[in-house]
Amino acid sequence: MAKAKKRQDLYQIDRFLPEQLMKMQSSIYEYAKAISGLPSNHSEVFEKRGWLLPFLFSYDDLLWGRWNYWHEILQKKTIKGSGPIPQIEWKERGGEGVEETQKMLRKCLDHHESTIDHFADWLMWGLAASPENQTLKISPELNEHYYREFDIFLVQNYPTDYLSHTLSEETGKGYKSGLGYFPTPFNITCMMTQMTMGGDPEEEKRQTVYDGCVGCGATILPASNHTLRMIAQDISQIAVKLCKIQTYWYAPWYAFHPQWLKGFEQSKTISLVPATPGKKVLEGQLAFDLDWATAPV
Repeated sequence: MAKAKKRQDLYQIDRFLPEQLMKMQSSIYEYAKAISGLPSNHSEVFEKRGWLLPFLFSYDDLLWGRWNYWHEILQKKTIKGSGPIPQIEWKERGGEGVEETQKMLRKCLDHHESTIDHFADWLMWGLAASPENQTLKISPELNEHYYREFDIFLVQNYPTDYLSHTLSEETGKGYKSGLGYFPTPFNITCMMTQMTMGGDPEEEKRQTVYDGCVGCGATILPASNHTLRMIAQDISQIAVKLCKIQTYWYAPWYAFHPQWLKGFEQSKTISLVPATPGKKVLEGQLAFDLDWATAPV
């Protein structure tokens, strides 16, 4: 009885109307037609790249509405007239939902064959984020373990920077590719976003956020409440892979962003102009013209 009550509190299904739940269930099966139906068992996961997407899209429609918002923009091929960005209410560590979700991710990695690399590859396969010509190279036993333990609804219901924490934990257990990785705490990056953003929503939406040391996405995730385009890089391959996974979970416009999409600001070229005369300015010296603006594409 106590276990059932805990599960009810965790999933909070009572907050949804029966019509919403029925629509969600129908959407899952509709989206699954693209892969000839959902896997009927764990073995079929190997044959169905992208099998997690029907759940991702349908749960997101129920919770945040981000993928539906982004799909409509992609159909129009422009962000003009798209309306406000659907906001995610980021969760802080310490809450029961976040801690139970992190515990679920730990269980996924608690297998004698499991590594953070295998888990990332399995998630990438399920989200169709891996190269199309790439196969899923893990054992059937490990695939079954992930299939039974991973719960994408919890990840979406309690949004936060899970995989930065996961990579840090695995590095502490001896994962060598993560050595030196130390993410900025998510509550700090959320605060930084609030301090640097929060102006005109329509103007911010057309801007581009850049992170030259993105890690697993601690900085860009909160920025997704403000802007629809992101450029990032990192020296760690596993961190970039985990970052991409989290953008699929929470920020679709960062996960899949075609170059042909219109409506964003385009920076003008910074020209060289004669320097303003001064004591330390030589005759004929040039300087960057920083009095430049941006124009919509």
